[in-house]
Amino acid sequence: MGALHSSLYTDFTWSRNHVAASGANHVYLLVEWRGTAARPRKKRTFFNRVAEQVQLHLQLGAGVRINALYGYKAEMLNDRNITLNLGCLLEGMAKQIVLEFEFAPRSSGIHTVVTALWTYMDEMYRQVILPSRTISLQFSNHTAIFHKTIDLRVEKYTKLLQNPSIVENALKAYERGYLVEGEEIIRRRADEMLLYALRLGDVDYLREAEILYNLGYAFVDSYAASGVGV
Repeated sequence: MGALHSSLYTDFTWSRNHVAASGANHVYLLVEWRGTAARPRKKRTFFNRVAEQVQLHLQLGAGVRINALYGYKAEMLNDRNITLNLGCLLEGMAKQIVLEFEFAPRSSGIHTVVTALWTYMDEMYRQVILPSRTISLQFSNHTAIFHKTIDLRVEKYTKLLQNPSIVENALKAYERGYLVEGEEIIRRRADEMLLYALRLGDVDYLREAEILYNLGYAFVDSYAASGVGV
């Protein structure tokens, strides 16, 4: 469920609403934030900034671990406290980040697993601290949870935000002279994006597939011309 505070709209969505009480990993949390006008403007432009120095502070509950983060880098203060520096936000702009969680076994029921706190500087360069928010998850011993499908929107942003690291892996292969391996990494991912686009009729997947195919062609031409791997 989303929340609107001042000029910042925030939302948190789990990939699954129920997970195994015996312990779970590869559980994804989609975090979204969007800029909205705090008050009517006499003059509007596309580049109106509504928030500067946006930060998301996360406190993890006992037995909760973040294994990966897609979209931004985090500052680990300690095992349970994390700060994400998310930059500025323009009016009407939406941004996303995905966190991959692992949970230790616990009793069945609804448990608070994360406490989130947003801070930012508003249009007048005043610091805004939003009310903290607890994020809960249902844990269950029922076998039906293993058959529940992942939230398609969370899955989409997880895959899209994973692509930069996949391209980075391909570049490392190219730089070591493994042109075929680098080309295969990008083409395999582009094929996956294209299949999702066709199956779901989603233009974002299609756009990402086109970008990856074009990157693959450009990298092959560039590294082949430079003589790397020859």
